[in-house]
Amino acid sequence: MNEPIINSQSQAQLHLEKAETYKKLGLDGQVRYELEQAKQLDPYIVQEPRYKTFLEESASRAQATEALKIPFRIGAGMVFINAVLGALFLVLILISGGGGELASGDFIAPIINVIIGVNLWQIKLQWQKYTIWWAALGLVIFGGMALISGDYFSLLTQLGFSGALILLLAGTPSKMRTIAAVAVFLILYLGLICLLFTLSFFGAI
Repeated sequence: MNEPIINSQSQAQLHLEKAETYKKLGLDGQVRYELEQAKQLDPYIVQEPRYKTFLEESASRAQATEALKIPFRIGAGMVFINAVLGALFLVLILISGGGGELASGDFIAPIINVIIGVNLWQIKLQWQKYTIWWAALGLVIFGGMALISGDYFSLLTQLGFSGALILLLAGTPSKMRTIAAVAVFLILYLGLICLLFTLSFFGAI
């Protein structure tokens, strides 16, 4: 008589184990699904401390995901634009015969930007800190190189790109901070890039 009940309880515990695995992977949707499956198999499982902890953490992460949805999507757009422009510059340099001056990092950076952009667009919370680290690293390395060489144009554009991402993704940004980050990106990064292309075009003419 009790065998079906015991079997259901065991299966419910298996769903909790799966929920724990998905939690480590950052798959909140799957965590909620496994919790619901466990509850259907064993309604009394909701009283277990582990189930309550998973449920509270899942709800908290869902709120955080919703609050960061717009900043993450904007950040994804920023790194996608940077990847496209980076690839475009590489093509122009290669066409002009200056490929010998390029380093491996010049080719890797657009690829990393695409990877970061895809994960930001999918609202994967763990990529918030990865993006900030990437932006800070770029500012230190590329900004430092530009400063040493006296290339203040590159310094300003790197400051605009990295600064905008850090401003946008550090913590949970307010509406005003999000607007400020977009303004920094448009003016200090994209605006200067457009100015460079315009000057180059008229110079070529």
